[in-house]
Amino acid sequence: MTFYENQLEIINSGLFLQLEGSIGRYYVKNFLDTGIFKPSGKEGRTVTDGYGREITLHDFIIDEERIDELWNTEEEFMRELEEYDEEY
Repeated sequence: MTFYENQLEIINSGLFLQLEGSIGRYYVKNFLDTGIFKPSGKEGRTVTDGYGREITLHDFIIDEERIDELWNTEEEFMRELEEYDEEY
């Protein structure tokens, strides 16, 4: 699995909602807000978040074009994003 496939699994499984504060926000900020992962148009899993609420997620897919665009416009961000994964 690639770096992005591993991160996508954390999003689509709902695990990011169950992680403690800043770690869950890391996934939202770095993958959803940036557009690296985009909704597929399909409904995803229903999960229980860290507060005990049931939430039905979108199913997300990797946006390869957006990744290429970010490498061209935000290279430092992308380098840090991928290096962070190697550190942890």
